[in-house]
Amino acid sequence: PIPPRPVGTLMYKHPTPQLVIEVYLDYCCPFSAKMFMVLNNEVMPAFKDDPRVDMVFQNVPQPWHPQSAYMHEAALAVKILDESKFFEASSKIFAGQQDFFDKECLNLTRHQFYEALVKLVTSDNSGVDSIKMMEQLAIQEDGTRVSKDVVLMMKFSCKYHRVRGVHVTPTVFLNGIESPDISSSWTVEQWKEKIEACLASSAKL
Repeated sequence: PIPPRPVGTLMYKHPTPQLVIEVYLDYCCPFSAKMFMVLNNEVMPAFKDDPRVDMVFQNVPQPWHPQSAYMHEAALAVKILDESKFFEASSKIFAGQQDFFDKECLNLTRHQFYEALVKLVTSDNSGVDSIKMMEQLAIQEDGTRVSKDVVLMMKFSCKYHRVRGVHVTPTVFLNGIESPDISSSWTVEQWKEKIEACLASSAKL
């Protein structure tokens, strides 16, 4: 099937941005966490009221982090319940990612994994209903999958990054074109310099 709307989660939903920063991230990837924290906490807030700039989060569950699929399912369950909570949930998952590294979760059942993720995401008065979130992650009556909506969003996410040729995380596209010079080690200043240069370039067109 074709996605009912563009794949990914917009941060601000500005109607006609000049620059769209599209970040492909995996919740179990330390480098993705590093990039996300800088963008989410420091870079993008500076452009919250600037209609020229927006950011799209693309979910990339990496197969060499098998538990990553559960982490992405949890974030997408939040998006289904309340999209406005997606970035806050993502921030919590990235902040707590070390609890889900291989050695920490090797002996967890799938249900225990979901319980830990729900507890993490719904902590600190997040506004996300833990019962409803767990319902999205519960194995359905046919015994083959979690919520069909979560599964469908996972499938769209995977197909999208494969079609775009994204392999490693993090990967960044600017206005639809990959920008391989951008690194997870970039500082706020480097990001802002890049963004301002892109805006200046588009203003000339």
